[in-house]
Amino acid sequence: MKKRISDIQKLRSKQTELTGILGCPFLIGLLFCFVVSCQHINISPFSPSAVHDLSTFRLMDGFKMELVASEPIVFDPVDMMIDEYGRLYVVEMAGVPFNKSGIGKIVLLSDTNGDGKMDKRTVFADSLILPSGVMRWKKGIMVTDPPNVYYLEDTDNDGKADIRQVVLTGFDTTNLEANVNNPEYGLDNWIYLGALPIRNGGKIHFADDTSGNGVLEGTLRFRPEDHNKLELLSGHTQFGLSFDQWGHILMVNNSNHIFENVIPARYLERNPDMIVPATTETMADHNKVFPITINPEYQMLTNIGVFTSACGLVSYEGGAFPKQYNQDITFVCEPASNIVHADYILPNNSTLKAKSVSRMVNLYVGPDGSLYVIDFYRQVIEGPEFMAKEVLDTIDLYNGTHKGRIYRISKKDAPPPSWTSGLHLGDLNGEELVKKLGDNNIWWRINAQRLLVDRNDAANVPALMKMAENNQTALGRLHALWTLEGMGKLSADFIKKAFKDTIAGIRENAIRLAELHLSGDASLADGLYKMQDDPDAKVRLQLLLTLGYLQTKEADDIRQQLLFRNIEDGWMQIAALSARSSEALSLLESVMKNYEKENKAYASLVKRLSAIIGKSQSYSVIGPLIQKAIGGGVTADQWQSPLLEGLTQGLAGRTFVPPGIERSRNALMQACLGDSSVALQRASLQMLRVIGLSNDGQT
Repeated sequence: MKKRISDIQKLRSKQTELTGILGCPFLIGLLFCFVVSCQHINISPFSPSAVHDLSTFRLMDGFKMELVASEPIVFDPVDMMIDEYGRLYVVEMAGVPFNKSGIGKIVLLSDTNGDGKMDKRTVFADSLILPSGVMRWKKGIMVTDPPNVYYLEDTDNDGKADIRQVVLTGFDTTNLEANVNNPEYGLDNWIYLGALPIRNGGKIHFADDTSGNGVLEGTLRFRPEDHNKLELLSGHTQFGLSFDQWGHILMVNNSNHIFENVIPARYLERNPDMIVPATTETMADHNKVFPITINPEYQMLTNIGVFTSACGLVSYEGGAFPKQYNQDITFVCEPASNIVHADYILPNNSTLKAKSVSRMVNLYVGPDGSLYVIDFYRQVIEGPEFMAKEVLDTIDLYNGTHKGRIYRISKKDAPPPSWTSGLHLGDLNGEELVKKLGDNNIWWRINAQRLLVDRNDAANVPALMKMAENNQTALGRLHALWTLEGMGKLSADFIKKAFKDTIAGIRENAIRLAELHLSGDASLADGLYKMQDDPDAKVRLQLLLTLGYLQTKEADDIRQQLLFRNIEDGWMQIAALSARSSEALSLLESVMKNYEKENKAYASLVKRLSAIIGKSQSYSVIGPLIQKAIGGGVTADQWQSPLLEGLTQGLAGRTFVPPGIERSRNALMQACLGDSSVALQRASLQMLRVIGLSNDGQT
């Protein structure tokens, strides 16, 4: 997270009006946090400066903003979570940038008089190093604190954790930019963790796994109860991770405030010979931001007015905002510019795109549907490694450690938050929890799903089956299906019914669910085959990915049909090619046979396929293809050049070129110097550079 330095005192006197929904000269957002020791509360739950600062925010009509907590009961918060009983857990990370002595904390904030304002602080857990995220799990919480992910539980109900177990370990502790963060419970019942890949030679693994197994560091997902379930994602998020209502993974990094992880790693692993330049797609059609501060002091590598520290991405599914905001919308913090940015999420063929709305704040969707913003209120938010020496010599890196704010954004006519006086979701019976799966607020849906899966009570199956067929709530049907799956009670019949759902997002999820049961029920494959003409592009993309697991002629034929009907979609090409390397040659021949010179998508597909062949096959396969490419002379300006370029790309990815490749050297030199097209001359030269101009490999 590239960040900036700002002088809070200067900013206080240089604020300007906001041209959006909300902004604040002091808003730092959900980024890092620093904590000091607990102070005794004896006057007001809010500091005078926090009350004053609230008046500096500007909101559009229809919204209001309230303080929920501030110093002296919360200090530099970085994450928060409200559990099924209305308990507010807040992560405080005190050690940044250099203090690793274990002064980080998880605190419980309470509202003792029911006025919606936190007035009591209890330290739930201390002696943490750099805690960065919290999530409710079982009867306790999951906390990310590199090098570990902990499970913490309070067994005697005194507000303090007396169980501390390391669940995962091996995360990097040297790079604040890449720390593990933001644990999230996914629709698919996996826990997701954000992190950047750090090549430190180690692996992330379950704490009690001494086998040496594990995954490299990066954004990952895992199932704590099953040590075989630990997977690295194909894309990586920096600080913040979210999902839309259908389970699509949304990510963020400093300069790219929202992108989608389009192709999951499990599909790419089927074909390691396929060269995939990217597995994520930028969703935003914009990169501009509009700071409201005048003459801020920046120490960063990008210009003012663009994203440079985007973080804390979240998809709003609270259902409690004015009508125009109760749709697919995301919020992301941009702390270097003191703003929070909002985007509408729209379909874009087989992916998603984000369209700018205005500057709003959110880091957590509460049980009341409100947006809760976490403000750590620090003067310095930039890592020292990104700061000039003359600045480091004159500034206090820990200035502001005695401050912190949590704000609530809601409709102007919204009542005070009732959850602060306690919730009873955790006490509901199974049938009551099932009803919550259809709530319009994601907080209730995902927590009800988690509790039902955790209880795993077979007595709840009839109610879940009924919800899975409830025509009144599409999201209820969706969560019921995944809850049944999480309990091991989902039948093939319900999956097949979901294939025909009127909502595309449910059909897409039905295909994902079918993928988990293909080995147990052959009739699911028949149902998948019938979906090849689905009108929704994302459904077709998922179908193409899932069909790659079926090694039948019908599945292969349908995948090829889907590919050619959607050939201009690069993600569909990757999905089709992810199945098996052995299919690449026959598919390449089909593509060359049906080649359309005017359609650039054909050239792209030829290149992708020949790259697989170049990386995986022997010269007995590669040699004839080289000859095909260079045998057409000056007329070879259609599939020939992409074919040769792809073979070259594949050969370049090998440890050594296959024996026999030298037999093509003279023909390539003739093509390079002869009457071939310019494109083919260039492609021939590229291959010669890879295989070498002489037998000793010297160019």
